[in-house]
Amino acid sequence: MTLRIQARTRKFCSRTCPIGALLAFLSFPAHPQARELQEPVNPRSEATCPAKEAYSATRPDPPGSPTAVGLGVYFQDIANLNDADQTMNTDLYLLMRWRDHRLADARRGEGSADCPMPGKELWIPAIEPENLRARQAFYEPRFLVNALGVVTIARRLQVQIAYPLDFKDFPFDRHKWLFTFWPTVSRSDEIVLQPLERFVQRNDRLTIQGWDVGRPAATARTERRSARIGEYSRLDVSLELHRDWVYYVWKLGLPLTFIVLMAYCVYFIPSSAVSQQIGLGMTAMLTLIAYMLSLSSSLPKISYLTRADKFFVGSAILVFLGLLKGVLTIVWLQRTNQDIIAWVDRAGRWLYPIAMLANVLNAFVR
Repeated sequence: MTLRIQARTRKFCSRTCPIGALLAFLSFPAHPQARELQEPVNPRSEATCPAKEAYSATRPDPPGSPTAVGLGVYFQDIANLNDADQTMNTDLYLLMRWRDHRLADARRGEGSADCPMPGKELWIPAIEPENLRARQAFYEPRFLVNALGVVTIARRLQVQIAYPLDFKDFPFDRHKWLFTFWPTVSRSDEIVLQPLERFVQRNDRLTIQGWDVGRPAATARTERRSARIGEYSRLDVSLELHRDWVYYVWKLGLPLTFIVLMAYCVYFIPSSAVSQQIGLGMTAMLTLIAYMLSLSSSLPKISYLTRADKFFVGSAILVFLGLLKGVLTIVWLQRTNQDIIAWVDRAGRWLYPIAMLANVLNAFVR
């Protein structure tokens, strides 16, 4: 994406992040319904804004002829993804483009006029994101208009979007997060959304931790909308999200494995030291419970078992078996069943590691 800033270009926002600079000389892919939307954005301060009588609050195209509206999303930053309520906080630029022939003026040449919003006198397509939880807008809204009447509006927004995710593969889960946009009330015979692919980008440096974020991609289609009559144009901007599982292997998996191995030592303590067997089994069990409670804040708060949950449950069963073995040793000693104790010790030394391996395969291998 090539960006150039001309000296005479007026700024859309602050000195640190001018939207005008972000839009300058930005080209878009051709579209059969609105090829003019691919023209570069070239703000020029000397270009004149439309006269007051040129504005209209009605849709620029006649009935039966849909207005093509281009949408682009540039992700300036993704702050975090909340596993508990399945929401994402992101700082983004939302770009909308459409053609309004009533605002055309050949005197603008190849440039675009940077104009203040005339209020409700300018027709603006009503677009709403799906599952929007919160929104905060920055800077006063302005718009660009070129000689053909192509209107360009860019807003910097901080939004919180919800999207249902499946965490069953945690911590090896991968997701495709969708930002879905719909016309608020206009059906597909009035507004047709199209992606502005070259503007669908993200910043190379994001502050989100624990996730690898792929490049966004946009697709548009027409379909029926829930609880609405008729068909609507829909635009999806998708983000591939891969969880960084290495942290969980070292921080969760390795210490838990050591606790399970601690309970395994019960099978190597002779029956004459049964109190040490009981003490080691109880210590391992209490340590496991305390460890799982301390990790509860790091795990997704969901109503079903993930791969990590299955591993924890299997580990708890193995640790309890070590404690149970120590208790049964006391019972067998009272009955002088030395042969049973020796057989359980020999079998446990072989079966316990096999059970640990089976627990890992059950949790993390399909």
